[in-house]
Amino acid sequence: MSQVKTLPITATRWLSLLLCAITAATITVFLSKIGLVQKAYSSLGAILHASPVLHYSSAFLAGIGIKLLLDKFYISHPKRSIVFSWRYPPVTIAVLASLLLTVFYMLSTAPKFDEAALYAQSFMSLKYLALTFIGMLITVIYQAKLYTQKPIFTAVLVALSTMYVGFAVGLAYIAAAFYVFVSLAASYLILAIYLLCHEHRQSKQQNFTSEIEPIETKESPELKTLEDFREWFKDDSTIKSTERLEPDLQVYAKRITERLQNGGDKYEKNLAQHIALCGPYGCGKSSIVESIVNDLARNSEKESVWIHSDISTWGAASGSVAHVVLSHVIDDISQHIDMCAFRALPKHYTEALKSGGSVFQFASTLLAGPVDIEGRFQKLNGVLDATNHKLLITLQDVDRGAGDENEKRLNDIAALLDRLKNRDLSHINFIVAMGNENEVAAEVISKATDYREDIHKQNIMKFLLKFTEESILDAIELKKVIVIEAGEILYKEKLKFVLYGDRDRYGIRLKLVELENQIASIRELKKIFRRVNQIWQKGKLMGEVSFFNLMMLTTLREINIKSFERYKKLEKYNIKSLVSRSDYDLKSFINECAKDKTGEESLITFYIEMLDITADSVLNPAINHVLDNPSAKWQQHGSTKNQSVGFNNGYSDYLSRILSEEVPKDQVSDQVSIANVLELYKLKPSDTKGILLFINHFLSFSDKEVVNFERFFGLIDNKLDITDCVGKHFIERGFFVDYAVNNGVEEIFKKLLAESLTINKLHLIFDSFLSNNRIYSENIGNNIATEFLYEFLTFLGVTTSSKETFSPQSLIDAIRSLNTTENPLGYTFFYTLLISYKNNFEVITGKVSLLDKINKVQVGDHTLGKLLVGGSLQSLPQLNKKQFMTFKHAEQLNKEIEQLTGKELIED
Repeated sequence: MSQVKTLPITATRWLSLLLCAITAATITVFLSKIGLVQKAYSSLGAILHASPVLHYSSAFLAGIGIKLLLDKFYISHPKRSIVFSWRYPPVTIAVLASLLLTVFYMLSTAPKFDEAALYAQSFMSLKYLALTFIGMLITVIYQAKLYTQKPIFTAVLVALSTMYVGFAVGLAYIAAAFYVFVSLAASYLILAIYLLCHEHRQSKQQNFTSEIEPIETKESPELKTLEDFREWFKDDSTIKSTERLEPDLQVYAKRITERLQNGGDKYEKNLAQHIALCGPYGCGKSSIVESIVNDLARNSEKESVWIHSDISTWGAASGSVAHVVLSHVIDDISQHIDMCAFRALPKHYTEALKSGGSVFQFASTLLAGPVDIEGRFQKLNGVLDATNHKLLITLQDVDRGAGDENEKRLNDIAALLDRLKNRDLSHINFIVAMGNENEVAAEVISKATDYREDIHKQNIMKFLLKFTEESILDAIELKKVIVIEAGEILYKEKLKFVLYGDRDRYGIRLKLVELENQIASIRELKKIFRRVNQIWQKGKLMGEVSFFNLMMLTTLREINIKSFERYKKLEKYNIKSLVSRSDYDLKSFINECAKDKTGEESLITFYIEMLDITADSVLNPAINHVLDNPSAKWQQHGSTKNQSVGFNNGYSDYLSRILSEEVPKDQVSDQVSIANVLELYKLKPSDTKGILLFINHFLSFSDKEVVNFERFFGLIDNKLDITDCVGKHFIERGFFVDYAVNNGVEEIFKKLLAESLTINKLHLIFDSFLSNNRIYSENIGNNIATEFLYEFLTFLGVTTSSKETFSPQSLIDAIRSLNTTENPLGYTFFYTLLISYKNNFEVITGKVSLLDKINKVQVGDHTLGKLLVGGSLQSLPQLNKKQFMTFKHAEQLNKEIEQLTGKELIED
């Protein structure tokens, strides 16, 4: 059977427009003969002529209405070039042809005209017609935003329009006004020619229907500083240039662009391309599509002009996907070509007609016939071929949503692609961008397309390392914030070693690996960086949490929200169980939290690293992980310098810190505690006065301040290695392992104080702890400083009477128990204390004697002379040298006393 031959699209178009013009002219002539129409027209004319202002206004508003109606029916478009297309002329040609036919009919059939009356009537008609065109022109100016792009042109046009209206109203019946109108018409003609030339130039550069935007072709920014990162991740907009894409993504853009331009690979030619572009959310699919669009635009001057129609099917009802696609395609093509022939009556119009009675129901049946989708696309392909255009349709978000509706929508898209694949649509191409998380959806679309590209996960480790480095350097060098990791204070050199050196030693490598495993795309990475940067600020949580832990928790919150919510809900209860039960098993808790959004326990290793779960050994590393070991432990108390989620000792809760993005008011700032520790570290071991001042400062701490101070006591500060200070002293002596921090740092304070004592410094102890106290007979437990003094004397070996500690009932009892030979070591301390006061008195002048000065030594609210048994000292006490005894832990003090006596001291 021979195939039926059809006329070319161009010939068909011209023929159809000619038939429309003849039909319109015939109907116009026919209606003009009907008396009812003539009567209605005469009545309207009478109304308009009665009020010239109404007539002028009607003509002006008619122009606006006509332009909007032309846009509504896709005959014109605000963004379309006004360049005339001979291959596919617009419907307005039929309107002009019908006017010419009507005029020709009138001139050929009418009797001889009165020329004067004809000129007058023509003049009036042209005047009102010109007002109509002014209304249309002003609408175009507003739609095309010429008032911003070409302000001078707009100003001139408005001025001419104003003059025209003024002359039209004021000189309506003056014959000389004709020449004014002619001059204005000439001016309009000049402007029209200018606008036509301008639009013609623009049409060569504008290859897509979207509003022209400058395409930046600069390379991807190099992320060298924190400011570079901030500029990078704050801009989450779609990249529109291949040159700005990451090198890994440029490969896909170039390959697909080449395939679209060539109509296939080297074995194919001018075939429609149905391409599936698959990748996880945020991997850059939209940027690749936009880059392809702009690459095609650059080369379209040499080949066909490409039209891009970007369609999101998210939310489209199943069963209507094909109609949605066709409707969007017609909308976008109408910006280039007259699409009036493809416009169908809107569905809500036909629905309204159906409810209007039998006649309207019949009309709706005629107007709302079935739409042949394949036939429409076939016809569109012919029009595109005739006008030298190619269409690229991109379907995005096709796999968004859930449930049966989403599955039906996917099947509708696949069915549409499959049906169109069998048609000869060489000028209509599809790119379907979708995620690869839904394997069923990806398989359905892959079968319906001819070619598939899968975007490989990008390497983000370099971004993680550099962002971490710059964020921490900003804290320690610019913001002067103390940052610690694995119990060490970070400096620039140490930070680089942690990040790029021995990562395993500091437990960083596996944390970074887990972060990289969870972050699937650059968009997700930017989202995480934005949130981390927002939190990691001075005055918020900079230095108050572990930066790596902050990154991990933020990643969990942004990517696996269900798992995050489970952890947030279960953490507090499990910490209590961990503290109260020795047989607590972490495995069930971690397994419950580690379920991802699919319900699989895929986050177990992520949680192990985030919570620093360790064990003495793993039973079989090849098949078991740390949770299988009964000795697995959460670093809750074993690592007190931990600044990570999961640590909560009642005073520091890092989960609540990160959620509130600041240190809660009921918690102590880690920066304050670490600064206090470093203040002690920087003291010299021989600085008794400095040590005493710090101890007094420490004794004023609240309970939570003491606990937080003890947590960070023992930090390693490598900068102290080159100075003679307490911090270096600690490192060399293993943090005084014989006085464990777990027993309280006060024991170490006593050790430091004892080792720094000399005879001349001994008096500083009483001056420091008793100078501001007001204790006479009250219990010593009422004053922390006095209590510490008595505990320190016990630490030196001084006791009261037969007790093993120095525990007097009052301050009087304390002094008197020292000033007795029955307590040899106490008496030695008292005698040495008096010598210390004596050595530190200024030069005695006048009548003030040495004894007077000693008796007036202030002890609390009283002088020493009033506290001693029998009153003031009448002479310096005498001490048998054989009664001297050594103090515990005070080696330097013992040596000086030994030199003072000239004999060996009695060992206690």
